[in-house]
Amino acid sequence: MPCDILLIQPPIRDFYLTRKRTVPYGLASIAAVCRERGYRVALLDALASGKSKPAPLHPDLSYLTDIYGEADASPFALFQHYRHFGYALTTIAAKACEVGARIVGISSLFSAYEDMALACAQVVKEKCPDAYIVMGGHHPTVLPERVLDHPAVDFVLRGDGEASLPALAEALFHNNDLQSVPGIAYRQKNGRRFIRQPAYLENLGCLPPPAVDLIKERYYARKGKPTLTIATSRGCPMRCSYCSVGSHSKIPYRRRTVEHVMQEIAHTAGKREIGLIDFEDENIALDRDWFTQLLHHIIDYFGPRRPELRAMNGLFPPALDKNIIGLMQKAGFRELNLSLGTTDHRQSRRFNRPAVTVAFDRALKWVEHFGMTAVGYLIAGAPGQDPMTSVQDLLFLASRRVLAGLSVYYPAPASPDFATCRVLGLLPASPLAWRSTALSINHTSRRSENLTLLRLSRLLNFMKQCIDVHGDRSLPTPSPYDGRRLSETREEIGLLLLRWFLNDGIIRGVTRDGEVFTHSTCAELIRVFREGVQSLPLRGVQY
Repeated sequence: MPCDILLIQPPIRDFYLTRKRTVPYGLASIAAVCRERGYRVALLDALASGKSKPAPLHPDLSYLTDIYGEADASPFALFQHYRHFGYALTTIAAKACEVGARIVGISSLFSAYEDMALACAQVVKEKCPDAYIVMGGHHPTVLPERVLDHPAVDFVLRGDGEASLPALAEALFHNNDLQSVPGIAYRQKNGRRFIRQPAYLENLGCLPPPAVDLIKERYYARKGKPTLTIATSRGCPMRCSYCSVGSHSKIPYRRRTVEHVMQEIAHTAGKREIGLIDFEDENIALDRDWFTQLLHHIIDYFGPRRPELRAMNGLFPPALDKNIIGLMQKAGFRELNLSLGTTDHRQSRRFNRPAVTVAFDRALKWVEHFGMTAVGYLIAGAPGQDPMTSVQDLLFLASRRVLAGLSVYYPAPASPDFATCRVLGLLPASPLAWRSTALSINHTSRRSENLTLLRLSRLLNFMKQCIDVHGDRSLPTPSPYDGRRLSETREEIGLLLLRWFLNDGIIRGVTRDGEVFTHSTCAELIRVFREGVQSLPLRGVQY
């Protein structure tokens, strides 16, 4: 069907993809505003195909081949298979030509995936030379000059697309002044760049409900039921050094009213039975009174047919108490993603975060009381961070009823730590390496140490799984490696590898043919971790 504006979520290349985190909510919101202005809009979600294929590592990531090493078929495997997720570029170009839009807006949220966003721009421009190619999202917002260096990109829109794309359409379709478009950046005829400050909506309550009819509902369904993604706010009032959207950002924190959020939920849910609602806020629970009102409204609206609720970007433990967690459980939360960061007070100060261990433990107490589960999220490998403190972070979680979620630090453009990395000469030249799986930073924590920490977190969670399955808080009996090939089930293989690890501190992997091999690790981190888990009262996630 012909349209005026085509919005594209491009494919990505990485070691894994989490489907429920890629709902094109932002594009649907922009589409709704453009529709309100009378434009015909289509959305091409190039990730909603369920397809992936092996892809060659980009030359800027080639060092990862040696780092991750041989493919591992055990439960402790890390990242090995780099893949292209989503439509082929030729398919995207063909579909864009079918639509015939005069404006093609391409989302580029993360700098690490700029290659596929720009490749989309290139192939669409080649097939549709008369179309205006527009790039938006966090990456072009922060690095507009870099994106404008690509000849296929006609315009960059910085900040909230709902404020800028309809205005750009007005300018292009009615020959209005381009420089009046909020947040615009483009190459002028004299070769100079015209770049405005990022645009943002002061009042999010003016937004219509997202055009969810343009989203492939079946692809994002959870257990056959629709999934909703909702952002009740934008930005964050905190100043965490590793984050690019805190109060140091050029785009301020704004929160919607509870009534406006519920209008969106009612509009998008309708009379259907919803499977999952993911709140994509950076810190949804910071204002307890506001969050309490929202939870009460959700309970009243859904009644006994409540969907599961998640806040996948994490929850700040000091914002949670018994009443809040009890309401969350009643509203549909089953698992809480708790942002711990680190237990080390010095590192917390570097992160510009308060120490939250006491609040974290308090939250876990009420999570258990209300029959819920939790994941404790850690950051390792940040500039200046001691890897031994990250081992202590893992041991802290080992004795608590919580899953360990360890993320290796990556530099996020516009964050204070990004600037620190640049000053210290730590910043990888290519944005493709600004991702966690690329083990970006070699500083006080080396890549080999960060890789060891990742493997230890997998081992720890396997131990917790064993506790949940067997109900026994003691570790399996250590036993010496006997040199045999393995043909057991994946879980049985994991148990054998764990027994051998507890005996000699060596992390092993298994080929698909059952051959056992040794992973390269940092011996001192292994020693401290192994001694720690053998002296602690371990807990699973359920018990």
